[in-house]
Amino acid sequence: MKTLKESIEINVSPESIWDWFMHFAENYCEWHPSHIKAYWKKGEPNKIDSILYAEEDIAGELLKMSSKLTTLIPNRLYKFKVVGFLSLIVPRGSFEIQPSDNGSIFTATLDFHMGKLLSKILKKKVGEITQHMVEEGENLKTILELKKIEN
Repeated sequence: MKTLKESIEINVSPESIWDWFMHFAENYCEWHPSHIKAYWKKGEPNKIDSILYAEEDIAGELLKMSSKLTTLIPNRLYKFKVVGFLSLIVPRGSFEIQPSDNGSIFTATLDFHMGKLLSKILKKKVGEITQHMVEEGENLKTILELKKIEN
């Protein structure tokens, strides 16, 4: 198992980040220019066992992903399990929020089923996904800190 984990400090409260995630499907395209669309495919938005469908372009490749919400701890943890074919490679991920002196630490995590051989073969793709995760963190920081200034 290989885990990609990216953290960034965002100068807003955990509640502000959580509120943004409670509108995940609506905010998805704003989050990153390569995000194409997202919608709730099954169940009520942001409820345990609901399934979110999302599409994004990662370095010129279309990634289609359905994820089932498994854990929601308000202002703290948004955890999901990937469903469908992609789950053979990416079984789960999460978004964690921790309070900090200046606001919050936001951490995105993706787990991959990869041994050493597959890691070497997919090294470039893993690097592209890591870069995308870094950009998502930076973009979320910009979006939320600008909203804080505007309010």
